[in-house]
Amino acid sequence: MATPTRLLPTTIASALKRPSSRRLGHPPSLRERFQTNTSRHLSSSPSHYLPSKSPSKSPSKSLPSKSKSPPSKSKSRKPPSKTQPKLRPLAEASNPALSYLPPPSNDPNQRALTAPTPHHDTLQQASRVFTSQPPRFLYSASRFLTIPINTHTPEVCLIGRSNVGKSTLINALAGADAETARKAHGLRARGAGLAITSRTAGSTKSLNAYGFGPPTKQQRLAALQRAKEAREAEDAVASRGVRRAARDKREPPPQYRLIMVDMPGYGLGSEAAWGKEIEKYLARRAMLRGAVLLIDAVAGIKDGDRMVLETLRDAEVRTAVVLTKVDKLLREDQPEQARSRVEEVCLSVWDELRKVEAGGMTWLEGAEKGWQNEVWVTSAGDADTDGNGVGVVGARWAICQMAGLVEDSRTLKITQAQPAVQKIVTFDQIQRAAASEARTARMRPQPVSF
Repeated sequence: MATPTRLLPTTIASALKRPSSRRLGHPPSLRERFQTNTSRHLSSSPSHYLPSKSPSKSPSKSLPSKSKSPPSKSKSRKPPSKTQPKLRPLAEASNPALSYLPPPSNDPNQRALTAPTPHHDTLQQASRVFTSQPPRFLYSASRFLTIPINTHTPEVCLIGRSNVGKSTLINALAGADAETARKAHGLRARGAGLAITSRTAGSTKSLNAYGFGPPTKQQRLAALQRAKEAREAEDAVASRGVRRAARDKREPPPQYRLIMVDMPGYGLGSEAAWGKEIEKYLARRAMLRGAVLLIDAVAGIKDGDRMVLETLRDAEVRTAVVLTKVDKLLREDQPEQARSRVEEVCLSVWDELRKVEAGGMTWLEGAEKGWQNEVWVTSAGDADTDGNGVGVVGARWAICQMAGLVEDSRTLKITQAQPAVQKIVTFDQIQRAAASEARTARMRPQPVSF
């Protein structure tokens, strides 16, 4: 019997595009199940590799020498370890972006509306921020006071319940394939700039920051100007000790375009001390440009999510909502049922956001320091036949748009439904209806009291 040939991910993706792909047992992509229109294709991962120890380019140097002379001290590199995670170039994403908008208030159906896909150029611009160079793990801080100073680079934080998929989404944003994003473990992943993932709730116990993309020229010039002003302020101080202390706290020039902060999860496996440090970060971090609240599409919004939304409202932090683990819905339900479940979760999210908004004065829908009504749908740990996951490119765009790195040229205008034609009722008809209701009430049997 001939040994069956194993298909590579790219081969599987190309085979699934043919009509005979159903025989392979692979389901269609999530966007094809949710929508009938075809989305634009966009590369979800870079064409570079993370720095790893690769063998030398010259094959002669890697061969052992026959002579008994001592080995050369040349910088020969060892082959990479099998467990070393790296960012492999992937095929174009079949599901680049998927998001929903709330229906009009007078719409009797109350079904979530599919939002228009952002422009292809802005999607590419957002992906380049995350994938133009390998990511880097910056720091891990258990307290807010130990976080390094930052006045140059915009920051966006990921916040959500324990095991909701924050670390997995960080890895997917960096360009890791779905399997690597879900199974990045140990210090090797940390050295590769990836977040450590675990099935155990509460594995992230500190504020972990990751740097993405090279800084722009405007960032460098602004940093030089601030450094010049700081030196002039130091020279104006007479005390030498004060000037020395100021020099020790001087901030280095910017190294990255964007910083993502992975927050400890709340709920199962969390601690009360983490919540206090998160509150300090949300209220005091000057370069914080927004927060992304992750909600499990299967579990829906919970009490802990409501408390976090109130915290974001009180801190006046711009907030966006991203649904995760949407692939689990398709494993349990039919496509139409999965879509209905996603719409149900979106409607509950919008309802909760409006309730939280009513408790404040400035945290408003669509405001600069408010909440965004567009809910993004993702599944970073699902291969989805091409290894890119679902909606990762759209999540990159939403984060960059929140940080001010890309502009939204779409027209997100929600058309109000046409009101129903109302029949004009005269005053005499109202009086007759009231008299009829009174007669009906007298005819009803009175309750017996004991």
